[in-house]
Amino acid sequence: MSSETPVIIRWDYAGKPDLLVGTGATPSERALAWVAVLVALSVYLVLHLAGRLDWRPWQYVVAGLIALDAGGGVVANSLNTCKRFYHAPLHDEEGGIAAWAKNHAFFVALHVHPLLVGVLYAGAGGLFYGLVWYGLLLLWSAVVLKAPLYLRRPIAMLGILFALLVNTYLITPVVGFEWLMPALFLKIVYGHLVREEPYRPA
Repeated sequence: MSSETPVIIRWDYAGKPDLLVGTGATPSERALAWVAVLVALSVYLVLHLAGRLDWRPWQYVVAGLIALDAGGGVVANSLNTCKRFYHAPLHDEEGGIAAWAKNHAFFVALHVHPLLVGVLYAGAGGLFYGLVWYGLLLLWSAVVLKAPLYLRRPIAMLGILFALLVNTYLITPVVGFEWLMPALFLKIVYGHLVREEPYRPA
């Protein structure tokens, strides 16, 4: 007999639309997303104190915003409430912003983080870095969206493995953003695009 806490699968939800963690998130789910944000942000504090970064103040602000979205999004987009929100039909009360957000292609295209990092932090060759990574993110996202549902998760994981290998051996990461592309693939290619059953507390 399983010792797991009883759960149910529930696609219906109600309440104020929440594009960050999904409508109906529990306090535990929200807390996990904020822990991820704090972990991502704390990396920059540690790197700064260690003298590893030679950035201007505005660069720390932009990096913090990227960490907030990409780092926190790794956990937030994998929450059952978030997957349910983005893979359920649009509710009448959710409005235009939610409609755009639930458009997977548009949501992916919004994540121009590699372009920002390439242009603002990488110096010469930065635009090439940004274009290559942004193109790979769009390409693998399209592959996942075109795949049959039963293959989307393993294809997404293959894409994440690909991103890890490219980030480690082929494309030199930008200092301070060594974590970004694997995290972005986790957030988007798996977290956002793979439809999974939204388990809820019984």
